[in-house]
Amino acid sequence: MPGQHTRLISTEPPLNADPVAEQAVKADLQLIAFALPSIPESVPIARFHIRAALGFHGLGEYAVDAEIITSELITNAIQHACGDGTETVGLILVRMRNPEVVTIVVTDPSPEAPVKREPSDHSDRGRGLLVVDELSVCWGWILGDGRKAVYAILAKEASA
Repeated sequence: MPGQHTRLISTEPPLNADPVAEQAVKADLQLIAFALPSIPESVPIARFHIRAALGFHGLGEYAVDAEIITSELITNAIQHACGDGTETVGLILVRMRNPEVVTIVVTDPSPEAPVKREPSDHSDRGRGLLVVDELSVCWGWILGDGRKAVYAILAKEASA
């Protein structure tokens, strides 16, 4: 079900929100939460911690997609929201059950909405949110407390 994009302006999901997105936004089971400096070297650190937390909690099947999404969201926050490297980006990993989903949340100090672009075939940039859109069940953003939170929800299909 890639391609569902939800934009939320408050911490409460809209009444017509996707039920999976609504549950994930309201989740309270944080697996990890920490701040990183807004420098490129934070990207591999964030990927490492996401993989380690998922493995520790028996959620290793999410690791590959979660690492890619984390890399894209952290990179976007650093490039587009944090400018000179003096700000921090937050990384939160949340687990929900029934249905089993994990949510990756990256926070930054910018109030600007993330923009999904259609890059040219010759560009090396601008594909981050397209990748997030393809790998996640849905993604979106929330603005609150002076920070923006961009989230992506991952769910594994039930086995038949």
